[in-house]
Amino acid sequence: MVLLSDIENPAITNHNRLPTRAYSIPDTNILLNGSWKFYYAPSPTVAPTIETPVDGEWKDIVVPGHWQLQGYGGRPQYTNIIYPFPVDPPYVPSENPTGVYERIFTVPTSWPKGSQIRIRFDGVDSAYHVVLNCKEIGFSKGSRNSSEYDVTDVVKLEEENVLRVYVYQWSDGSYIEDQDQWWLSGIFRDVTLLAFNPAGHIEDFSVVTEVSGGSANVHLTVTTSRLGSPGSLKVEVGNADAAHGAAVEVDPSEPTCKLTIPIANAKPWTAETPNLYNLTIDLSNAKTGQIHKISQKIGLREVKLINGNITVNGKAIRFRGVNRHDHHPLLGRAVPLDFIKRDLLLMKTHNINAVRCSHYPNDPRFYAMCDELGLWVIDETDLECHGFYDVIARAEGIPEGMDYEKRKVLVFSRAANFTSNNPEWEAAYLDRVRQMVLRDRNHPSIIIWSLGNESFYGCNHAAMYGLVKKLDPTRLVHYEGDIEAKTTDMFSMMYPSVRTLEDFAAKYGDNFEKPLILCEYAHAMGNGPGSLKEYLETFRRFRILQGGFIWEWANHGLKKVNADNGSEFYGYGGDFDEYPHDGTFVMDGLCFSDHTPTPGLIELKKAYEPVLVALKDGKLEITNVYDFVGFEHLEASFSVSKYSTSDVWKGCVIASGSLDIPVVSAGGTVLVPVPAFNFAEGAGEVWLTITFSLKESTNWADAGFETAWAQFQIVNTPSTAAITAQPFLSIVSVTETPGFLIVTSPSYTFQFNKRIARISSWTFDGTDLLTPQSNLLTFWRAPIDNDNPVDKPYWQSYGLDHLLNRVRSVETSRTDGVLTIATVTDIAPPILGWKFIAEVTYILTTPDVLKIKTKLTPKSHAPNMLPKDLPRIGWEFSIAKDVAADGEGVVSWFGKGPGESYPDKCDAARIGIFEMPIKDLDIMYEVPQENGNRNGTRWAYIRSPGRHGLAVSASAEFGFKVSNKIAGLEAARHPYEVLPSEDWILRVDYAQHGLGTQACGPGVLEPYRLKMSETGWEFEVELKVI
Repeated sequence: MVLLSDIENPAITNHNRLPTRAYSIPDTNILLNGSWKFYYAPSPTVAPTIETPVDGEWKDIVVPGHWQLQGYGGRPQYTNIIYPFPVDPPYVPSENPTGVYERIFTVPTSWPKGSQIRIRFDGVDSAYHVVLNCKEIGFSKGSRNSSEYDVTDVVKLEEENVLRVYVYQWSDGSYIEDQDQWWLSGIFRDVTLLAFNPAGHIEDFSVVTEVSGGSANVHLTVTTSRLGSPGSLKVEVGNADAAHGAAVEVDPSEPTCKLTIPIANAKPWTAETPNLYNLTIDLSNAKTGQIHKISQKIGLREVKLINGNITVNGKAIRFRGVNRHDHHPLLGRAVPLDFIKRDLLLMKTHNINAVRCSHYPNDPRFYAMCDELGLWVIDETDLECHGFYDVIARAEGIPEGMDYEKRKVLVFSRAANFTSNNPEWEAAYLDRVRQMVLRDRNHPSIIIWSLGNESFYGCNHAAMYGLVKKLDPTRLVHYEGDIEAKTTDMFSMMYPSVRTLEDFAAKYGDNFEKPLILCEYAHAMGNGPGSLKEYLETFRRFRILQGGFIWEWANHGLKKVNADNGSEFYGYGGDFDEYPHDGTFVMDGLCFSDHTPTPGLIELKKAYEPVLVALKDGKLEITNVYDFVGFEHLEASFSVSKYSTSDVWKGCVIASGSLDIPVVSAGGTVLVPVPAFNFAEGAGEVWLTITFSLKESTNWADAGFETAWAQFQIVNTPSTAAITAQPFLSIVSVTETPGFLIVTSPSYTFQFNKRIARISSWTFDGTDLLTPQSNLLTFWRAPIDNDNPVDKPYWQSYGLDHLLNRVRSVETSRTDGVLTIATVTDIAPPILGWKFIAEVTYILTTPDVLKIKTKLTPKSHAPNMLPKDLPRIGWEFSIAKDVAADGEGVVSWFGKGPGESYPDKCDAARIGIFEMPIKDLDIMYEVPQENGNRNGTRWAYIRSPGRHGLAVSASAEFGFKVSNKIAGLEAARHPYEVLPSEDWILRVDYAQHGLGTQACGPGVLEPYRLKMSETGWEFEVELKVI
């Protein structure tokens, strides 16, 4: 066999591969998935020859799958940008792992004699030779594209056949398959044996639809093959309402025929109305009758640029999208079909209307599911060569901290010269986009073809654009690397700031030829993304901005087991001892690695809601954000809840019912009166909640499923009741020494350590409430992924992670039966010359109440010594085991919930009273970091059965968290490494810095930054025994 000349020559894309056709599997097929024999060789030169029989050195392997995930040949290796091999295109290392697969099969005797037999591969990474019965059949590259081979002359019809596949980990194709994912090898999609009727068959077909008003035309091009005599082609397009047909005679000498079928009373396809028609193509002849029948669901829709906008059926659309990689936590890119569908259903239930296939064509059945569920799709060429950036940038010493636009000027054109702007690679580029278009072009969900990802820009992209427009002029073309949109139909950006979008829109105004989409934005790594609302508001303000695609759908962690303790976790770059790698950057999704939602996905659902509600001038302003449909499929309801402070905090619904909404067309707005209700006077808050739910079940959610909601505070009456109690000092005894202040009664003990100005203990009625040295003002948080690039090193440079305390004074006073402890403490970092002066006053008015007043004033010895912003400001209290019950205690709170919330990630949190076990408050991200904060809290109760607990409130809304894992987060690389502390910490935050998306994108927006205040801050916290 020819080996190196095939895998190191970009001009060679295949041998004997049949022309790509639209995906369709005939009824006469055998799926060859399952157990195969496997031989792993470290190099092609030591792999078994095609004549070498299977012996004891061969093992079993499952197809589809990756050999690295089944215990063979090296390790999974993750890189985001860099190449994991020496860069010298088109050459690859001689140490090129090679997997040799073998499968024995027999051709069913029920298949007609004389059938054309083919073998089909839907995904093999990265290049491979196919051998059947010791004869070389073919060769192909393009890992995520499909290939078919005619094996009719080699296959044995009444004997066993031996299929052998030589798969090479590296090839010249690896240079242009440098996507942000694991490098995994093998046959990872279906292998199928196909048979086509000896009398002929339908080789290919393409569907083009035109939509105008209430009618449509279906233009069909059908290519037949191997017809021995004239045939008849019958085509039918129908749905539950009607069927429309056409017929034509087929001459064997002219195998391609064209038909047009008019559709009256057409029901167009959109992502909001995924109406599908059944297309059947029936080929027959007079002698044998039916020869071949193809059935395909099609949609009637038309994609155009109109007035500078991407339109479908004449209407502009806006993408509320995500980027999706193929990933399974156990199987890598060998993703089962039901797992794929679970992803798509989860997208639909979270208001996502579009998916970008990043960065390669998906399983061919993926698109049919998008057709049925209703999702706009950008289908993307299997093409990325981002690693050439590092080849140039590292050699030139160009720092990552340099402005991205400047780095692009210095690097991109030179990096493009390796492959993208190199004519020697044109055949490889064209082959990849050709295969994608010809395989997938009959799916209505696909409205845009993409020329790849992060491959700079060059002559080969221009050639790809020309080819795509020749093969399919009915769709638009995207490529972000074409910055000036020379050979694309839209501008595209990655990770711009809101300000950048505003500037772009202002530059073009309302007179533009092409729109802008964000192919990647709001990098969803770890605890984030922040400020989704601001992006969506900006999209809606400018017609030129047609939405975008969040990066990305799911973490790519691969499940591992810790050898020391048996703990399961999800591994990322470096966890498999591979080199080089890009660490945690593969953990950047809206879903965890098991594809369950992170808090980020919950926030995204809120941001992507198709209904907006505002309270204006005493009326509800309701806006329809759909692109096509009204609210006919939704029902609205309301509830009014009062949260009272008359005794203990409690909530009750005081009114509820359905909400009548007038007809609102897509993009329209209507005013609706606020529902009438009565409520009793008294302290508390009254909140109106509006919900929109499905009237009827769909193929993605049941009737009653909530798609949108809004909340408004109607009344806020503060409590004015005065607390009357027996003077505190008359019922307790106070002992004061140089080191301690001790307050006791028969059922009460409070100790204060004057040397460190902290509470030593607090006991009430036999219940320990706080532990020694229990309260501490803190300013640090375990850095989130978005802190790491800029904010974390900045904060560390000001010593915010190593603050020390110096007690300046502690004074006690007893006035009107109230005990007061006033302290002054300097909180400052080593080395530097700035500090906080913390004036903290503890006030004891009754045995069950402790008030803590805090005044913080920053000071420095010279100008510009103070940090510009802070991670957080708050108290940490070490609560006793009697209260926490080792996490089995319960916390209830009034505020935002039930999930975590932060200043710029809180829109999905509702106002209400919530309750859950203390241990469930943590959100254990797969890369440990700050988590679990609840913003907007009015009060929180922490208690365990049969014991007293603590209620916490403050002078203003606050954030809180209860955990025994705060201290262990920063040092841990995985959840199992987060060592719980003995103490459970109640954290009460006055303020916290936002989250942003700076792991890859803009930092925290100005309104959400916790800025240093020269005048300082004042706030009050109250702890009460319950």
